[in-house]
Parts: sequence; structure tokens; C-alpha cells
Amino acid sequence: MNETRRFIVHLVYSVLVIAIVGLSLLTPVATAQQYDPSLYSGLRWRMIGPFRAGRTNAVTGVVGQPDTFYSGSVGGGVWKTTNSGRTWNPIFDSASSASIGAIGVAPSNPDAIYVGTGEADMRDSIQFGDGMYKSTDAGKTWKHIGLENTKQIGRIIVDPKNPNIVFVAVLGNVYASSTDRGVYRSKDGGATWQKVLFKNDDVGGIDLNFDPTNSQIVYAALWNVRRPPWFIYTPANGPGGGIFKSTDGGSTWKEIDEGIPAEGRGRIGISVSPTNHNRIYAVVDAFVNDKDHPEDPSKTKKSGGVFRSDDAGATWMRLSSDERLWGRGWYFEKITADPKNADQVYVMNTSVYRSTDAGKMWKAIKGDPTGDDFHQLWINPDDPKRMVLGSDQGTVVSVDAAASWSSWYNQATAQIYHAAADYRFPYWVTGAQQDSGAVGSPSRSRHSEISQRDWEGLCAGGESGYTAPDPLHPEILFGGTVSRCNVVTGETKNVTPERGGGGGFGQPSPYRHAWTQPLVFSQADPHALYYANQFLYKTTNGGESWTQLGQDLTREDPGVPPNLNAEAVADAPTDKRRGVIYTIAPSPLRASLIWIGTDDGLIQMTNDDGKTWSNVTPPELTAWSKVTMIDASHFDVNKAFAAVERHQLSDYEPHIFRTRDAGKTWTEITRGLPKGIYVQTVKEDPERSGMLFAGTERAVFVSFDDGDHWQSLQLNLPPASMRDLAFHKNDLIVTTHGRGFWVLDNMSALRQLSATVANSSAHLFEPAVVIQLIPGADFVGTPLPRDEPIAENPPAGAIIDYYLKSNASGPVTLEIIDPSGEVIRKYSSEDKFPAVDPEKLNYPPFWARIQEPLPATAGFHRWIWDFRPTPQGAGGRGGGGRGRGGELALPGQYTVRLTVGGKSQTQSLIVKPDPRAK
Repeated sequence: MNETRRFIVHLVYSVLVIAIVGLSLLTPVATAQQYDPSLYSGLRWRMIGPFRAGRTNAVTGVVGQPDTFYSGSVGGGVWKTTNSGRTWNPIFDSASSASIGAIGVAPSNPDAIYVGTGEADMRDSIQFGDGMYKSTDAGKTWKHIGLENTKQIGRIIVDPKNPNIVFVAVLGNVYASSTDRGVYRSKDGGATWQKVLFKNDDVGGIDLNFDPTNSQIVYAALWNVRRPPWFIYTPANGPGGGIFKSTDGGSTWKEIDEGIPAEGRGRIGISVSPTNHNRIYAVVDAFVNDKDHPEDPSKTKKSGGVFRSDDAGATWMRLSSDERLWGRGWYFEKITADPKNADQVYVMNTSVYRSTDAGKMWKAIKGDPTGDDFHQLWINPDDPKRMVLGSDQGTVVSVDAAASWSSWYNQATAQIYHAAADYRFPYWVTGAQQDSGAVGSPSRSRHSEISQRDWEGLCAGGESGYTAPDPLHPEILFGGTVSRCNVVTGETKNVTPERGGGGGFGQPSPYRHAWTQPLVFSQADPHALYYANQFLYKTTNGGESWTQLGQDLTREDPGVPPNLNAEAVADAPTDKRRGVIYTIAPSPLRASLIWIGTDDGLIQMTNDDGKTWSNVTPPELTAWSKVTMIDASHFDVNKAFAAVERHQLSDYEPHIFRTRDAGKTWTEITRGLPKGIYVQTVKEDPERSGMLFAGTERAVFVSFDDGDHWQSLQLNLPPASMRDLAFHKNDLIVTTHGRGFWVLDNMSALRQLSATVANSSAHLFEPAVVIQLIPGADFVGTPLPRDEPIAENPPAGAIIDYYLKSNASGPVTLEIIDPSGEVIRKYSSEDKFPAVDPEKLNYPPFWARIQEPLPATAGFHRWIWDFRPTPQGAGGRGGGGRGRGGELALPGQYTVRLTVGGKSQTQSLIVKPDPRAK
């Protein structure tokens, strides 16, 4: 070939390559297995409850608006009521953080609200925040206003006369030293901040109060506290905390805790009497464990209690040493003085206690024998009978001086740890709810919506364990450490493998536990159930007997990480081994292959059902890297995925690892996940190879290329800690630690995404097999009032998904064709429906069903066929519920036809009968 011809050939080839590349750049819908979100943007997560609320630390009312209150959930954002707690609505879902530590409403401007994110209750499951937010329209909109590195915020107070002057008590990083601790002040509504009280990197702010007569006088409580990476119930207190006072608006401070015990000093709560500014109440945590007998509580030196100063903090005297008032002070220690009576004061602990004699005698006024755990109380300064109270069970309001309270069963803020779908029809989602116990919620109610009539407390799982429904016996549930129960009859039996090991009062147990221990069934052998502490156990007979699979699988000596202070190190258990197995992943492909991950940073694998183990830990995992989740592949026996979080080591970055060679090598796969937010879980889709899902401390993500790239699947989900993911056929379930259970109904469209779909001008997805439910009595009798807490059922019909790359220029039609070839239902984007006229309705318009035509706009669309033929003389949408009139189509095989721009495409639709039908 001569040079001229070679040049021409190369020129033509280059032009073709450039043209192809240029064309691909014009349609960037699928790159490196990433897909344009418009291909699935019409999917929606559906909340299914429960409505039993979770923990609230921050509450406040509004001066001048007696029925308005705000509630700050530690994992579910800010909620608002304008009817004294009859109904609550979330108002903070636009923010990036859902953990609320403090709320402050400006007394001089009720529209100005300040929110500090990051709970400060020092639980092992504590969630971090990203600083301060502000609303200037009573919570309709929010703006982030700084202090993004503060992690945990204990209290906010706003100047009574100037809404732009605000103080914030920052506890800061609970695992490491931090310069971001202390008390901050803003004089310009949060535009700028000044750290005005700072003792050292280990001492943070926890409480604040104004002098009621002079806002230049400010009181603050500081606290030195640290949590280690290993599980321990009580965090370690350090020196440097105390009560401080400023008389110049926060510019300078003086310590004022003469009479407050110094030894073992921990958390302190303060409250200045609004009617006697010289009187200050304080509840103080102070104890020292016996160094020789740390496990024996009878030898602990206790000097905490309720204290009072009658000289504006110059001196203090202890009024009560009753442990009911100050015990477990790291979790409680909040006190509230009555706004009208200087001798009346309230302390929150396992119950709410009230004193009417200035703190000498105390009586429980709210609580129950199980210990509800109460936190903050706000009392209306104009009408002390009206108050709002935060607790482990949510937020309640009283309008009659605590004689009665509103419900906490109307706030969907449950903190769930793990999800497991059972094998009933319709299936239930089960999990352990922090502070309240295991809970089950149906994926579908037999009523027209999911409500209080549907969800149940469960007989196994406790408040923090796993739940494991038996795949062979749908009525049997295993949970916790381990019990077996019948969810129909309630019959329960303790079948734990931890038998005969001591661990009674004052006696060490041979078994180590974190707050949550794993319990899972094998997908390869439905008889095999696994449980772990530091050992792994297996049963194949429902827990009647167990086999221990190997020895202690944790690190022999994980040591102490450098981010701990001396007090946390000294508070450690005496044994070098402190870790536990935190996750179990039996292979779905090979029953003898099991992966485990520990909270002290090991990944181990057995190929012979526990006879021998291989340490396959990635070299990046240092001691105390918590392996929160391992998932064994459904397609490749040598592949597994591991989610690891290291925030206890002050590393908040996301970490997910993948192995394709049985753990010999690992690759970190986090591209696309946001920086500074750690990962809680990773799961592989059981139907589509290469599709993964991840839950971080704030959101849900999906990968279509085996984890090489991640993109958001948040859709309509609120921000929350996404603790676990689970599958039930075509449904994806997420467990949030603050907003309960959510279901992504019928995600089959995600499983069908491909470059062909992405590049088509229109695409009709293959519908999933649908079950035609037995019609229920949805509209018989009185329907549930709309101000009751309710959640939607999944659509009662066939789900049909389609995608349009651009707005259709002509009509779009969707037809249902029966087995004989007859079109029995037709929908069109040109269908017309009469508008609802509220003036002619004999019921409120929110009951009216709004009919809309088939969408013809660009993007992903979901349509529901309600199994009925086209109504005579009209088009009509199937809607999400059951239609009125017209016989249901019989089960069988139908055809769906989508026509766009004159071009049609079809998919088969299989309708099956309800398995409960007889």
C-alpha cells in the first residue's frame, strides 16, 4: 500500500472514530455502566412503618403559639405539630443530616429556628451531624449555616430579645480529640461564629442557660467524654468538665462549681429558675468505679445527684443523691425549672420526676415499670400546663400539667437495625427497634392502607438483635441471642447456644457481645441457622442443638487505637480480646462456604463448614475497623463484598471492598460515594449479576458494574442512617435508623437496564409477574380518618413501567390485550377527565380520587392496570387502588402494548391468582 493510500485509509478511519465518539458524547445516558437517573427516576420508596416513634433528645415549643411544638429525632430529622401533638409532620427532609441534637426557637421571632445536628446522648449507636441549620419561615425551608465539623451538638439557646444572637454547646467528636469542641456564639444569625468557651480538645459543651432577667449572663456546662471502638455500655468520663458563667454575653467565662463533686465528674444539666434568677438547679453525674473490682457495681463510689445554687452559682448544695434522678447520667442529666414556681422542678431519667419543694422530695409523674427513658422537657413560659417532652419513645405533649399526654404512636421515627422479610403472603418485614423491641410491619395491609391496625411487636429480636424468619416454617421467627417464637401464637423458647456460661450479677460472662449480634439463615441450606458472639455457631434443628464452628475468630490482641484518651483506655476490659463477630455471610451457592467479619477488623472464611478457617483480611483493615456487613455473591462462589466503617477511629470515609478470588486480593470500590460519610451495608442483587446496593449513614446508592461506580438511589427517601438492605422477590427493602422500614416496590426495571434501553427513544419494560389479590373490604364501614398515621399499600394491580427519552410529539397509548387478542383496556395521554369541583362534593376534597392521563413526558413512568376493562364510554387510569365497577380480568397471560410516535412494542404480562384463594 503506497503512502497516499495508507494516509487516506487512516484519515477515513480517524474520521469514523471521531464520528462514533462524537455521537456517543451526544447521548451520555450510559457510561461505564452508569445510567442516567431519568431511566429510573419514577421509582418511589414507600414507607411501611412502624408508627411507634424512636428516640427524641431535642424538643421545644413556641412562645405565643401554644399548640405549636418541634421535635428533634436522633435519627429522623425535625418534626412539627400545630395541634399539640395530635399529628406530626417531618419538616427537615431537605437537609443532609437527620440526627438532631438541639433545637432553638427565637422567643422574639417564632419564624426563626436554629437546629444543631448530631445527637449528644453518647449511645453506642450515636449518629453524627454536619453542623447548624436555620429556618426563617417556621421550618418551611432550611439553610446550612456552618459549624460543619462539630459532629455532636448538645444545646442551643437564642437571646430572648434578639433572634440573631445564638449560643451553641458543641460536644464534638465522641471518639477523638477535636479543636471544634466548646461553646460558640453568633451575633449575626449564624452567618459567622466565634468560639467563646474552650477548655481543651477533650472537653465539649453539653448544656446552656440564660439568666432570665439579663441575657448577658450565660451559664454553660462542659463535659469530657469518650467512647472506645469496642463495645462498652458506659462511655468514659475525663477531667475538665464543670459549670461555667459569663456576665458579658459570652466573651469571658468563670468556672462556678464549688460544691459540685469533682471526682468522676461527668455530664451536668442546668436550669435557671425563670422566677428567681439566683436559683439554679443542676443534675450531676459523678461516680468512680473500683479499680480492683470494676465489674462490681456495689463497690462504685457514687457522688452524683441533684444540686441547687441560691446565689447565682457561687456555691452549690446537694439536695438529693437518689439514683433514680441521676443514674446513667451519660444518657440523661437534663433538668427543667418551672417557669412560674421557683420551687417546682423536673428531672428526666427512666421516668419524669417532679419536685414541688425546691428539689428535696421527688415523685415520678410519667413513666412505666420498663423504663421509658425521658430526655428533654420544655414548659410554656406563659402557660406552664402546656409542655412537650422528648423520650426514647418519641415526643409527647401535655396541656394539663402532665395529667395526660398525646400519643407517641404517630411519629414514624423508628430506629431499626436490620431487616428480614418473612415467608408469609403478603410478606412482613421484621427487625429490632431500638428502645422499643422487635417489630414487624406488613408489606401490604388487607385494609386500604397500612395503619396502627397492622404492625405488631414481635416475640423475638429484642431492641437491637437480628430477626431471622424461618424459610421452611413461615410462622416461626428467630431473634436476639437466640430465641425462637411462633408469631401467630406467641409461644417463645430460649434456644441460645450460650448455655451454662455463667455471667450472672457481678460475674463475668465467657461470651462477648456488641449491642447487635448477627443471626442469619443460609440461602443454600434453609435448615441452617448461624449465630455469633466471638464464636460462630450453627443449628439445623431450630436451635435444639448447636455446633460451634471453630475457636475465637476475633483478633487476639487488637490493642488500643491512638485516638483514645487515657480515661477510655483505663476503662477498657482487662482481657486483650474485646472484639466480636459482627456479620455472617453464608454463601448462597455452596452451603459449606461461610464468611465472617469482626468489629475489630478481621475477615475470615471457611470452605468446609467451619472445620478450618482462613484469615483473608484486606491489608487496609487495621485493628478496630468494624466490618459491618459481608455479602457472599449469588453468581460467583469466589466473590464477596464487605462494608467497613472506621468512624470510631476518627475515619468517616466510605469503605467497601470486593474480592473475586476467595479473599486472596481485595479491591476498594467507593467511586461515586460521597466523602466523609461511612457505609453501613452492601448487598448484591440476587437476580442481576453486577448490580449492588449500598446504604451509607445518609443515603442509598446503586452500582450497575459490580461496585466500580456508584450513583444515588435516594429518590424520595429522607436522609437517614441506612442500616441494612434486604430483598423479597422484586422488592428492595431498606432499614433506616430513624425513619423505619421503606420498600422500593417492584424494582424489575432496574434489573432490566442496559445500554439498549438507555439508547432507545422509548422502552417498555417487561412487567413482573403479578398476583391478583382477593378483593378486600376497603370501603366497607367507616374509613380510617386521614389524621391517623397511615402508610400506603403497594399498587393493587399490574405495574407497567416505560421510559421516554424525550417528550412525545403525539399521543402515547398503553393497551392491555387478552389471550384472544382483544384489547380490553386502553390508556392514552390524550384521555380527558372532568375536574373535581370541591363545591359539589359531599365530602372533603382530599377523599376524591384524581384521575390523570397517561404521561407523555420525558423520563421513567409507572402505570397501574387495575385488572379491569376500559369503562364504557371513557378512558381511565387504573390508579393505585381498586376501581369501582367492572369485572376483574381472569388470571392468565396478557400482552401490554406501548405505542409512541406511531411505533409499538409489546411485553408479556402474567397474572396469577391469589395463593390464599380457595
